[in-house]
This record gives sequence, structure tokens and C-alpha cells, in this order.
Amino acid sequence: MDTNVYWQIRGTYAERKSALKASDRDWLEAAILDGEYNDFLRAHADYKEKDVDKHGHGKRLPYIGWFWRHLCFSEGKLPLGDCGDFVGFMPNNKWDYRERDTTPDEFAKIMAIIDEAMRLNEQGGDLSKIIAETHVKLDELWDYVTTLSISLEQVSP
Repeated sequence: MDTNVYWQIRGTYAERKSALKASDRDWLEAAILDGEYNDFLRAHADYKEKDVDKHGHGKRLPYIGWFWRHLCFSEGKLPLGDCGDFVGFMPNNKWDYRERDTTPDEFAKIMAIIDEAMRLNEQGGDLSKIIAETHVKLDELWDYVTTLSISLEQVSP
């Protein structure tokens, strides 16, 4: 189920409102939650100019491609790819890299890390401390996802 509202709901304001009103409630819930997760991760996906690039790719999060692409978290699995340098999220395989979906256990671990990072990011207080703690938690996402492998037996058809 594609929950990318940008691609699914088009037209004028009135047309979009009408399309949303006619949409299935389950799809709307998935689209809202997927949108929130993608917005959060997109905002933190890359290192800023002043940041130390810990991974040598300019990316704080392990994703393959030129920019963060929409992931459908609501499907209960996430697409992974192996670009040769690292394993990362890859919803669009333009390069013919080996790919597979996460297992239920991998998905649960990834979501736990992201949920904790989002919780840290939403707390009040000193902004620099909030950002630092959020980034430390997101470092765990890179550390975990890049340990996953994609064997020939696991490759998606």
C-alpha cells in the first residue's frame, strides 16, 4: 500500500480534500503515521556541514540513493539494499543492487530505535541537548542496519 500522500492525493485543495474524505480510514492512518516517520527521518537523514561525518558518506542514516525516499512503515517491513559500501534502506533500486525486506524481528528492532529517537526529539528543554541525544540514538540505527546482510537466498524477486 503506497502511503505517500504526495503521489496518491493530487489536484486543487478542494479536490485533495474530497479525495481524503473518500479515502479508507486504514489508509489514512497509515499515510499519516508513515508521513510523520518519513518527515522525522528525512530531517535527520544527512549530516549538516558543521557535523562530523561518522560514516564517510554524508549520511547520518543508512539509506541508499541521492536523498531520503518515502518508506511505508505501515507495511510492517522495510526494503533494504546492499550498495557494496553498506546495507541501508532502499525503496527504489535504480542500481540493481541486491535487496530484501526486513524480517519481523529486524523491523521491530529498527522501529524501537526510531521510536526512541522520535521520543527524545519531542521532549522539551535545551535544544542542543535534544538534538545531540536524538543523533546519538539515530547513530544506533546506522550501527544496527549496517550489520544486516543480504545473501543470495534472501534477495527479493
